[in-house]
Amino acid sequence: MRSQDIRERFLRFFEERGHHRLPSESLIPHDDQSLLFTVAGMVPLKPYISGARRPPSPRLVSCQKCFRGAGLKYDDISSVGDTTRNSFFEMLGNWSIGDYFKEGAIDYAWELATGEFGLDPSRIWVSVYPDDTTAELLWTDKIGVPRERVARLTDNWWAAGPTGPCGYDSEMYWDWGPPCSCGRAACTLQDECNGDRWVEFWNLVFMEFDQQEDGSRPLLPKPTVDTGMGLERFVAVLQGKRSIYDTDLFVPLVTGFRGRAPDGPETPERIRAFNVLADHLRGAAFLIAAGVLPSNEGRGYVLRRLVRRAAIRARSVQARGGLAAGTRELVAVMGPVYPELVEHDDLIEETLRAEEETFARTVEAASKRFEEIIGAAAGRIAGDDAFRLYDTFGLPIELTIEMAAERGATVDTDGFRLAMEGQRSQSRKAHERVGFGGLTLPATRFVGYETLEAEARVLRIGVPDELAVLPAGQTGAVLLDVSPFYAEAGGQIGDTGQLRWDDGRAAVLDTTYVPGTDARLHAVRVETGELRQGATVHASVDAARRAQIARHHSATHLLNRALREVLGDRVVQRGSLVGPEHTTFDFSFARALSAEEVAEIEHLVNDAVRRDLPRTVSEMSLAEARASGAVALIDEKYAEVVRVVDFGGWSRELCGGTHVARTGELGAAIVVSESSIGQGIRRIELVAGEAAERRWRDTGAALQATARALRARLEEVPERVALLQEQNRRLARDVEAARRSAGSGGGVQSVELEDISGIQLAHATLDAGGADGVRDIADRLFAERLNGDGVAVVLGGSTLAVKVGGRALDAGIDAGQLVRAASEITGARGGGRKDFASGGVGDPAKRDAALASIREAVARAAKAP
Repeated sequence: MRSQDIRERFLRFFEERGHHRLPSESLIPHDDQSLLFTVAGMVPLKPYISGARRPPSPRLVSCQKCFRGAGLKYDDISSVGDTTRNSFFEMLGNWSIGDYFKEGAIDYAWELATGEFGLDPSRIWVSVYPDDTTAELLWTDKIGVPRERVARLTDNWWAAGPTGPCGYDSEMYWDWGPPCSCGRAACTLQDECNGDRWVEFWNLVFMEFDQQEDGSRPLLPKPTVDTGMGLERFVAVLQGKRSIYDTDLFVPLVTGFRGRAPDGPETPERIRAFNVLADHLRGAAFLIAAGVLPSNEGRGYVLRRLVRRAAIRARSVQARGGLAAGTRELVAVMGPVYPELVEHDDLIEETLRAEEETFARTVEAASKRFEEIIGAAAGRIAGDDAFRLYDTFGLPIELTIEMAAERGATVDTDGFRLAMEGQRSQSRKAHERVGFGGLTLPATRFVGYETLEAEARVLRIGVPDELAVLPAGQTGAVLLDVSPFYAEAGGQIGDTGQLRWDDGRAAVLDTTYVPGTDARLHAVRVETGELRQGATVHASVDAARRAQIARHHSATHLLNRALREVLGDRVVQRGSLVGPEHTTFDFSFARALSAEEVAEIEHLVNDAVRRDLPRTVSEMSLAEARASGAVALIDEKYAEVVRVVDFGGWSRELCGGTHVARTGELGAAIVVSESSIGQGIRRIELVAGEAAERRWRDTGAALQATARALRARLEEVPERVALLQEQNRRLARDVEAARRSAGSGGGVQSVELEDISGIQLAHATLDAGGADGVRDIADRLFAERLNGDGVAVVLGGSTLAVKVGGRALDAGIDAGQLVRAASEITGARGGGRKDFASGGVGDPAKRDAALASIREAVARAAKAP
C-alpha cells in the first residue's frame, strides 16, 4: 500500500464518520509565540481546545506537517537516522472537542487499524496509565485485547504545562515479534526495555482534567480527545519495514544519494549517513518552503544546523552535489501532496546549495584554528574556545563536538553555553512582548474597509491588567466592539487617529492584533477628560495617513508583479513594511539587480499606474484563490476563506490590507534603493504618491545645489563629478608613491640574496616599519630581486612579512608556516596564506634567529625529494 493512499484513507475514514478535514497549517506556529515550529498535530488546534476560537466542527481530522529539531523536549535531530526517528514528519490525527471521549476514540482507533487497514489484531499491544481503569477495561472487555498485551505505564500521562488541560493517554504498539533486541526471551511491553520489538504507532490523549496551581485537578467542562499517529511509522508498519527509511517515503531519496556516492562497505555509519541526508533534505526543504532561511538566530539557526549536519554526512560518504542535489527527487515524492515544494523548488535548491558552499568555506577557515585548539586541549576543548569557533568562524557547537569526538576529545558544552549567553546578554535589545496570560478577549468587528469613522463602545481598558478608567495624560490599551482602525498585519502598519466622546478626546497611536484572537488593541493617549470602560466613543482614522499607506500597499503589489515579470517566478516575497513614507519589499534572489533591471521594474510599476487599473476585491476559498493564480506569502497563515485583491487582472494577491480604488491614484512610483539584507535576500525601497513627489523635489534640489557648487549646468554634473573622481585617484596615487619612496630609504639596514639548493631567498632588515610598509617592501623584493620566483623575507622592528612564489611554492614552502614559526621565536604570533603571510616581531634582538629558522625550513624543502 502506497504512503499517499494511506494518508488519504486515514483522512477519509474520519470524514465518513462526521469529522471536518482541516488542511495542514504552516510549520511556523503563527498563533503560538512559545514554539519555533509546529511540533505536534494539536499545535494549530490550541485556540479551539482553549475556547479562544470556535472550531468548524466538534469532530476534526488532519494530516499536519511537523518539525522537531529546536532543542529541549522536541529535539529529534540528534537521533535522526535510526529506524524510527526523523526531524520532519506528518502527524495524522483525529480530535473530539466536547463530543465523543475514550470509548469513541478507542473504537475508532481499533476499527481503522484492524478493519480499514487490516492489521493483525494479535500483533497489536496497548498501554494505559496505571490509574486509567476506564481505558483498560475498554481495551480488554469491549475491544478484546488480552490482558497480557495491555501494559500499565506511568509515561501514559499528558500535560500541556504545569497548569491547564491534562489527562491520561493510551498508546497502540505494533509487535514485530521475537527476539527483542534487549536479549531477553520473555520480554513484554510492560518491561519498558527500550528494545526494538515494539514500535508505537498511535497515541490517544484524553484531556479531562484542569491542573491547578494548588495541585488539584477538577474535571474540564468539555473533555477533549487528541490523537496522533506519525505517518512515517504507520507506513513502515503497513509496508512491513522495520525502518521508516525503507518505505516509499524515503527510498527514492536514499537511493538518489547513494547513486551520487562511490560504492563502499555497508557499515552502520554509512547507512545512517544516507538516512540522515534523506531526512534532513525533507526537513530543510519544508522549512525553506515555509519561509525560513539560514541564519544565526531562531528558526534560521535550526535550518542552518540541519543543512550543515547534512553537509558533514555528505562529505563522509562523498555524495556529489550534497543535499541540494536531492531536491528534484524530493519534489517528485512529496510535491503531489504539498504543492509548495513544486512552487518553490528553485528557491529550495538555491538556498541549500548556497548554504552548503558557505559551510564549506567555514570548515576550511575554521579547520586550522580547530587544529591549534585540539592540539592544546589535552582531551577537552574549553567552552570559550568552542564559542570562538562559533562566533568567529560560524562553526556550530554540534559540529565542534563531532569533530572533537573523531579526535577522541570532548567539549565543555556548559562553558560554551555560558559564553553564548554572555554575548546575548550584551547584545540583546530590550524588546518585550506583552503577555496576555491566557485571557479570553472579546472580538472586534472591523469596518475599516467601508468607512474611516464609526461609533464604538469601549469593551476593555488595559491588557493584561484591566482598568476601569484612563485619566488625561495616561496611555493604555483599549478594546472596542467596532473599529475602523486597521490593525498591523501583512506588512501594513496599524492606523492612527482619534477617539472622541462627550467630554474628552484621545489620540490613537497604533493599532495591533492580540495574537491568536480577533481582538484589536488600540494604543491610546488620553488628551482631555477621562476614558471609562463601557463608554461610547466616536472613532476616526487619520484619513490622509491611511490614504498614503494605501498608495504604498498597492504599489507593493505592483512591484511584486513587476519583479516577477523581469526576474521570473523564482522571486518569492519574504516580507514587506508598508507605511505612509515608503514601502520596503524583501524577496529571495541570489544576486544584486543590475541598473537596467531596476529601471525596467520601475518602468513596469509606473506603466501600471498610468493605465489606471481598477481594483477589485473578492472572497473565495484558499484553494480557489491559488487556482486563480493569486500570489500568497509562503510564511503566512491563511483562513479557509481568503480576500483576493486584483488590479486590472495584472496583479492578483491574497491580501487583507487597504488599497487605492485605481492605480492612477498612486501618481508615480520611484525605486529608492536595491540592496542585500542577508544571504539570498534582497530589499527594494519604493516611494509613491506624495512621498514620490517629495523625493523628486528633494533630488532636484540636491542636483541644483551640486551644479551650483561645480559651476556647471545640470546636464554637465555627471561629467564634472567623474572628472573630480579621476583627479582624486591620481592624487591618491601620487601620495602613496611619495610615502613608499620615503619608507624605502635609509630605514633599510641590509638586503641580501641567497641561493639555497636552487631556491632564491631574498631578505631585508629594517630599522622600523608598520605592517603596510613591510608588505610593500616584500612585494618589491619579490618582483625586483626574485622576478617572482623564490622567497622574499622582510624583518621590521615590530612586524615581518614573507612572500613565496614560483619553484619555492611548487616545492611546498608555505609562507604561513614560515611566519608562524619565525614570529613565535621572537615571542609574537603570525600566519597567513601559502603565498603571503605576515606576523609580529616581539623581541627585535631575536630577528636573526627568526631568519635562521626560515633558512632552515627553505633548505629542508629544497632537499626534499
